[in-house]
Amino acid sequence: MNTVYFAKHILLETGETLLNGAVSVRGGVIADVGPRGMIKRSGNDRLVNLGDILLLPGLINMHTHLEESPIRSFRKEYDETFTAWSGKKYSRMEQLTTEQIGRGIRLCVRELLSHGVTTVVDSTRTGISASVLADEPIRSVIIMEVADDQFLEDDINRVRQWMEAGPAFKYGIGPHALYSLEPRHHRKLIEYCNDSGCLWSCHIAESAEELQAFCELNGEFFLNLTQKKPWPAGSARYTPVQFALAEGLLPSRAILFHCNYAAGYELALLAAKRAFFTLCPNYGAETSHKSFPIEVARERGFQICLGTEGMTPAGQMNLFDDLFRLKTAYPHIGAAEMLSWVTKNPAAALRASDKLGTISPGKHADIIGVRFPYNDGDDILETLLLSDHEISFVMVGGEVIIADR
Repeated sequence: MNTVYFAKHILLETGETLLNGAVSVRGGVIADVGPRGMIKRSGNDRLVNLGDILLLPGLINMHTHLEESPIRSFRKEYDETFTAWSGKKYSRMEQLTTEQIGRGIRLCVRELLSHGVTTVVDSTRTGISASVLADEPIRSVIIMEVADDQFLEDDINRVRQWMEAGPAFKYGIGPHALYSLEPRHHRKLIEYCNDSGCLWSCHIAESAEELQAFCELNGEFFLNLTQKKPWPAGSARYTPVQFALAEGLLPSRAILFHCNYAAGYELALLAAKRAFFTLCPNYGAETSHKSFPIEVARERGFQICLGTEGMTPAGQMNLFDDLFRLKTAYPHIGAAEMLSWVTKNPAAALRASDKLGTISPGKHADIIGVRFPYNDGDDILETLLLSDHEISFVMVGGEVIIADR
């Protein structure tokens, strides 16, 4: 049996909005979408009128650290260095129990869904989110984050076991950052991803302190790290991106987090490798990082994605808040394009454009509905990004999670 959902507005794959449309869902998949009177239906179909609502494809949060949730809102002080704050954060993380982390992740899932996120890409060092998210009503992609050379084989084996164990949407593995592993271990991870079909991701050029460490072989960050292990670039002075490219540490279609301190010409080199850039605007502002050069990236046709990063220091996971920040900072960038940063582009980065990212026949029925005030003649999408809105409908795989009609 089909269920046909009627809505005042529907965002189409073209980026246009359809007035008085309908979406037919069957078996967790979108069967049809079009004008209300053009959708074929039988007397056995279930009809649901959602009313004055805008239907969008479910949002994809491309970067989270859900295991940080028990210490959410652990804020960075204004005069505190990123290195010092990060060290205290990881020290607090080590004190958490598996049960505390699991409960925090479950709460985060409900928060994500309430903000219209139907797919979450979670980077984990513990692996706890893989087991917790498997039982939650959200589509998940688990990225095993390798933070130290000594954990490399164990982390690869863990991902291998996940992939062999049973159904899951996607898995990935990658270094936490370029300074986390020796170059030979970076290459081993890339080889494993190429052989297994895993996604590969990495934090890169996130902070000024990371840039100083690579370029000057000095600074608080460099000195802290080299107390525990050798610097991976030896005595060579590179920017992070130069180091990665010179040593062959980036695979094609890499998912790169932040890139705040990458120069324009470096972004062009990364684009040539078909990399995807995941920005975390509110997190970056909270940690006093330089903003990613969005205008440069757009001029070169890069595919931008958005994520919320960790639960600290921002303490929230609402992608619409990040879209609001970007829309106010770049009012000339169209709302349809910005919405693609949380729908179409992440789907492409996850190699799932045939399953996610648009309300189109044959794709997963991951759909959200948004209510907000607008006037006749308004550009609906432009109004949405600057509005005080309400997520009143959330569906994942054809299952209605939130319905407030």
